[in-house]
Amino acid sequence: MEYKHGAENQPMDGNPSMRGPSESATHIARADGPHLSDPVWEALQRLATVIGEAAVATMLRTLSPTEQHGVALGFIVKEQ
Repeated sequence: MEYKHGAENQPMDGNPSMRGPSESATHIARADGPHLSDPVWEALQRLATVIGEAAVATMLRTLSPTEQHGVALGFIVKEQ
């Protein structure tokens, strides 16, 4: 596969399954958590600035929706 210079590093929008393996493993997008409310999603975005997008992306892939919600709520409580 050929890329224009730098194109391989450009973000892809849309369905997370359409992203390359390294991007889906390290970046988060709203489509990664459609079951999460907007306030919970926003908390996860703030958490990503603290622990990194890769950690939050891993969490979204491996934890159940209930566990994801718990992580976000725990972070919200610690922010206060």
